[in-house]
Amino acid sequence: MKNIAKTITMGAALFTSVLFATDAQAGSGSAGKTAKGDVTLNGAGADAVDYAGGVNPQQGKNGNSSGFASDFALYGSKQGWTSIAAFGSDADNGVAITTGKLGTSLTFTFDKSSGRTGSWTMANNDPNNNIKLDLVFAMHTGGGSSAWLFNDEVLGAGAKTSGSWSLNALNPGGKLSDYSNLTIFARDLSKTAFQVPTTPVPEPETYAMLLAGLGLIGFMSRRRKGEYDTFR
Repeated sequence: MKNIAKTITMGAALFTSVLFATDAQAGSGSAGKTAKGDVTLNGAGADAVDYAGGVNPQQGKNGNSSGFASDFALYGSKQGWTSIAAFGSDADNGVAITTGKLGTSLTFTFDKSSGRTGSWTMANNDPNNNIKLDLVFAMHTGGGSSAWLFNDEVLGAGAKTSGSWSLNALNPGGKLSDYSNLTIFARDLSKTAFQVPTTPVPEPETYAMLLAGLGLIGFMSRRRKGEYDTFR
């Protein structure tokens, strides 16, 4: 009788552990078919993409970059990421956020045409300086978050660039996830003065050649006119 009870107890424990393990795995989504090209900016896909189950990039006062920081460290700087724009779950089309956290004025807009697709823009509000920075587009869904890195992104003085986004991550039920929130992180901002292209001033020799050419054209024109008058 004791052996039977022991067997039942061990079986129940085993079943419970398997059940909890299954629930733990089901508690987070998965990357699904997430790819670099799911998010674009200025016509190009991201340089790298990462997925972290159960991570919300908007957690904490300064955002949560733990889902991608270690993997994206391969792209150069050891400097930490700064959350510079955060769009909530109720963000509607055309939402704009202007930030000066990195020492320059940037404006981001966010649009969603559905729960899994949309567009976004980034504008450099400095008319005097081009900027270069690392940029991360980190989008949270029901099961985790996907992050796309745009490494050494360059934006001209006073310029704006646009892109698109789509979600291919899976929720805990194995279906395509819907948008929850968006956090944009950045690091390594650098500026270069905007240089206005100038038209080069011709050298004196160039003017002389130009005048000589015009004179030759005039001479040939008069000569042809004289020959025409002779035969007429």
